[in-house]
Formats: sequence, C-alpha cells, structure tokens
Amino acid sequence: MKPIPVTSSRLQRVLLELAVVDGELSQIQFADKLGELISLSDAIVLAESLRGLKKKPFTAAESSDNANTVFLQARAEMLGFIVNSFVLEGDEAPAGGASSFILPRPNRDTLDDPNAGFVAYQRFYSLHQSEMDHRVVTLRRQLQHIMAGRTPELAQLAALDSSMADTMADFSRRAFAGIPHLLAKRFYSLNQQYRQERLNDGATSSVADDASLWLKKDGWLDRFIREMQAVLLAELELRLMPVIGMLEALEFEVEKTQ
Repeated sequence: MKPIPVTSSRLQRVLLELAVVDGELSQIQFADKLGELISLSDAIVLAESLRGLKKKPFTAAESSDNANTVFLQARAEMLGFIVNSFVLEGDEAPAGGASSFILPRPNRDTLDDPNAGFVAYQRFYSLHQSEMDHRVVTLRRQLQHIMAGRTPELAQLAALDSSMADTMADFSRRAFAGIPHLLAKRFYSLNQQYRQERLNDGATSSVADDASLWLKKDGWLDRFIREMQAVLLAELELRLMPVIGMLEALEFEVEKTQ
C-alpha cells in the first residue's frame, strides 16, 4: 500500500485550489506544529505508555477478521454514505442514506442572505464530520484489536496508537471543525460573484431569479455543492491515514515472516 504524504494530502490540495487557505506546510513546520499540540501532561502520559510497552505481556490471539477486508469494507461504506447523501431534500434518497444527511434544498436566503443561507450547509457538513469521526474511531479500534494478537511488536504498536489517538482526539476534532468555516468563505465568494454578474447584466432584484438556475451544471450553487463533496471525500482520506499506517505495519510484518 503506497503511503500518503502528510504534506500533500488531498484535503490540503483541494482547499488550496478553492483559495480558502494560503501556502503549504513544510515537513519541518509539520513536526514543529505537532510538537506544539502535545501538552506537558500529554507528553508525560505518552512517555509512560512508551516505557510500559515492553513490559506489557503478549498473548497471541489470531483474529478471524482480515484487516484489509475490514478496512476496505468500512471505507466503501463511508464513501457510499457520503455520495448517497448528496441528494436534494425532498428528492428520493438512494438506499443506505439517512434523512438527517440529505442535502438542504436552497431557498431565497441561500442567495439573498449568504450568512443565513450557509447555515444549512454548515449543519450538513458538520453532521458528516461527526459520523466520519465515529466510524473511523470504530475502524481504528478494530484494527488495533487485530494487531494486538498478531506479534509482540504489533501489539506494542497497537497500544501506542491507542494512546496517541486519545492524546490527539480533541485537537483533531477542533482542527476538522475549522473546515466548515473555510467552506463558508468559498460559499460567500461564489454567492457574491453570482450576484455581481447579475448586476452587471442589469438585474436589480433577485425576485426573478430561480433556485433551479443555481443548481444547473456549473451554476454557482452546483459548483459549491460539488466542491463541498470533494472536500468531504478528501477529509475522509486524511482521517483514514492513521488506519492506513496500521495496515502498512501489518503488511510489513507479514512480509518479514514469508
């Protein structure tokens, strides 16, 4: 499995393309920033976890679950959940969707009052983030369980990953919570651009405008919705990186024994 570089994640590239973030994070900056995120108390907990790894007794327990199968199935379900939710409220939703995750249908506020108009899309995205967080945590624990019974080295890695996940959980949630605010900047930009184009064309009121025009291919709202889906999928990829790292460790151990 090919590793995904942290400094060139798809989420970072997508946000850069949408012009809602500036610059790239170098590898040196990333290491410095990561160090700043771990408080003294967290560092002590991690240090104690590291010291206790080799002392922890190992009990072999071959799991009946295949790690790759578990990962691929969970990822497919998460991808399907995201894609199936991009159906306008009131339209027939695909199987496997949830009513609370159906894409909001636009109204007059969507154009005339961008702040109020974005609220529904912010809620939609934030709900997806909560769902992703839950599913990725569940998947990560499943793989930790599989690893814990394979070899002493993998058991140690699983224990360390569990400690690291607990340490970084709060920061991760706060960091990902900033994405809807970046999407808001994009929403306002597209909204303003469309309103300006209408004024340039001589339109003086939004009364004659129609939400169906915004949702036509390459319409301003259609564009935003497609970009929002791209950001969601890129965020999922980034959230899965620790899990992919665990899979790579498992594959490495299998290769060593062959």
